[in-house]
Amino acid sequence: MAPRIPESSRAVTSLREPVSSARSNGVRDATVRRMGAEARVSPAASDSFEGAGGARPRVALDGAPQSTPAPVDDADPMKHIAYLSSDELKGRDSPSQELSAASAYVAQYAQKYGLQGPNTLNPSDPYHQSFEVFSFAGPAREAAAGSEHGHGVHKEFGHEVFQEGFYLDENMPPETRALLSSKYAETLKAAGRPLAERSGEPMSVEQLREVAQFDGMTQNTLAMLPGTGPHKDEVIVVMAHLDHIGTGRNGTVYNGADDNASGSAVLMAAIPELVEAQKRGELDRSVLFLWTGAEEKGLVGSQYFVDHPIPGLGLENISGVINMDMVGRWDDQRLSVIDTNSRGKANYFREIVGEANQELADPFDRLNQDINVYRDRQDGAVFSRKGEDVLFLFEGLSNPNGGGELMPDYHGPGDDIDKIIRDNGGNKPRRVKDLMVNVIEKAANRSA
Repeated sequence: MAPRIPESSRAVTSLREPVSSARSNGVRDATVRRMGAEARVSPAASDSFEGAGGARPRVALDGAPQSTPAPVDDADPMKHIAYLSSDELKGRDSPSQELSAASAYVAQYAQKYGLQGPNTLNPSDPYHQSFEVFSFAGPAREAAAGSEHGHGVHKEFGHEVFQEGFYLDENMPPETRALLSSKYAETLKAAGRPLAERSGEPMSVEQLREVAQFDGMTQNTLAMLPGTGPHKDEVIVVMAHLDHIGTGRNGTVYNGADDNASGSAVLMAAIPELVEAQKRGELDRSVLFLWTGAEEKGLVGSQYFVDHPIPGLGLENISGVINMDMVGRWDDQRLSVIDTNSRGKANYFREIVGEANQELADPFDRLNQDINVYRDRQDGAVFSRKGEDVLFLFEGLSNPNGGGELMPDYHGPGDDIDKIIRDNGGNKPRRVKDLMVNVIEKAANRSA
């Protein structure tokens, strides 16, 4: 068991010797050294991993040699956080070339481990699901924005559906058009503009296009690890949003290390161990890894995925959803979870998470039920509205025992990897990864 380090003297885990998996070693092999310096991230040109080229950032400690390497272990989420939150990716806005680069990094990594590209509707690029991103034009657009980086001021964590952006296409379900019509009416009202007379029917796609501004194409990134048991046609969806909020008008980069390079990296780091479990025949159900785009615009990528079912990945095939968003900050002994539906009834994940936590060499001390107010402001809500069992995992709030405020760098330029290292030495994303491997395996193999 790794030593518990008081908040007042939190040490920094050496990035020269990444923490080994508690699951594979039985103990958390944390090499801890005391350093007064924080870390900074600077890009360096080298291969991100074998078989997937590109720039990988170097994590250098103030006062340490510049050759200090980043973690090289694919199973260490800190390696992937370092790249995804580097200045090179300019905050991964949706849409942007930098988010596309992050998406390519993730897809190449999945290919390296033999995961399948499941989007049979796009055979030339089955690891991606592309969609157009729009925002309301004119006064409606101005009412939806308002902060230095061009996003609305939303300090309450996440977004409601289509809060600042949306997709449009001819295959939009009527209920999605109705939701978007309502959002448009709300936005015009906020701008003090009257809404033209219309029937109670949802606006048509053509009508919506008339008040929309096309912002560009973006994508979800998908990778499938097929199950090997009798329930292999059922799918556990494990997801995190890959995008963040880009750069400010003055050029400030909002790197989004915690939000949500951390959740995206945990998904990546879980893949090697889950691939080995599959090779041993220990995954009954299939596991779909889903990194969504345009979450920061209003859960757009997750809504698009649900509205445009890929063969074999429709709601009828999904047997549970796990969403990870902001799992890097604070101490490494607390997490917050949502494992209930909108009526407050617990789903099957409550028992699984408890069991999975107790099987860790060093279980989390606190799994707080303190973030239900955010249930509808995260990607999993799109699935829960359709009746799916959803587990949402979050780093927690400022009070270690539950409640309080979001981490102070939320949607700010200070959300960098050095803050994760300062808070817990990188151990929290690593421990979340170990917990989530347990949870995924249990969900994939549950009897019901």
